[in-house]
Amino acid sequence: MRKRRRRGSYKFTEKTHSKRGIAASILAGLLLVWYLVFVILAFRCDGRLSAYFGSAGVMAVLLSIVVLVVAAGSLKEEDSFKLFPRLSCFLAVLGLVCWGGTYVLGFFL
Repeated sequence: MRKRRRRGSYKFTEKTHSKRGIAASILAGLLLVWYLVFVILAFRCDGRLSAYFGSAGVMAVLLSIVVLVVAAGSLKEEDSFKLFPRLSCFLAVLGLVCWGGTYVLGFFL
């Protein structure tokens, strides 16, 4: 059987990757790494970290909210691929759930 040659298999587009989406993805990834480092430190110190770590955690929660707002804004950009904005939204929500869940558990335990 003979293969048919596809005509026009290349699609030329003027879409680009969203710079705000890429930046939000990187920041959300860094916040998740920051969360993992804090969890590991908390287990190593048996939960007796100083108040400085707590204030850095509050700052991370605020940064997660900012990253989520930037990621949501990058979703509205026209003529851009949606990979990085969607990835950054997912990572930002995941980070917010992790940090927020840790604080809620800290209040009730």
